[in-house]
Amino acid sequence: MSFEGPEIRDYENVVSLNLAWLDCLRNDRAAAAGLPPSPAPLRERLTALERPEAARLAESPFLLFSFRERDDRYWDQVLARQSAQDLFGSAAGGEVATLANAALGFIWQLANRNPYALRIFCGASLFWCERIAELTFYRLLEAVTATGDVPVLRLADNHAMWQKLLHEGLSRDAGIRHAAQFAAMQTVLTGSGRDGERESWSRAARSLQAPGRRVADDR
Repeated sequence: MSFEGPEIRDYENVVSLNLAWLDCLRNDRAAAAGLPPSPAPLRERLTALERPEAARLAESPFLLFSFRERDDRYWDQVLARQSAQDLFGSAAGGEVATLANAALGFIWQLANRNPYALRIFCGASLFWCERIAELTFYRLLEAVTATGDVPVLRLADNHAMWQKLLHEGLSRDAGIRHAAQFAAMQTVLTGSGRDGERESWSRAARSLQAPGRRVADDR
């Protein structure tokens, strides 16, 4: 399987969206609904990051939040649901709604332009990327907004990964920080993939490291 790697601008968008989401966790109570209720220290740490810490964590080369890309049953329900409200009538409003709409726009265009890059950033299946690409952007916004759901913490049940991200992944030392963040990305890519795909995803992740680090170091 061949991969067309992400472009620098794609990674820049990931960093920007990550930082916006971390800001939402501090400023918009609705966004915190996407965090697991436990363990409490994880929830408290994510909602209390200082701005420099948030900027460092945002450099992670994948989206820290998720639209439940791996949950096919959830997306069956989302896409089967008839529109019951307008785009701005969602229970999730304010900053988190702006973030979700921006992130869905990024996801939609990447699903159409480079689905393999989208899979790297979201750990999603090709099937999910194809489903998104088949929709119009308006239909995607309409379907997700009608749920009233907010983006959720990616791999929230993987406490070891998040402990690493919230310790070494926040380091002022760029080498330590990047090593932790790319290790976390490996977890995102291989956590539920078939054995035949895991080696390919590992190669794709390694190919991303050099340009990703250059952008992060330039910030």
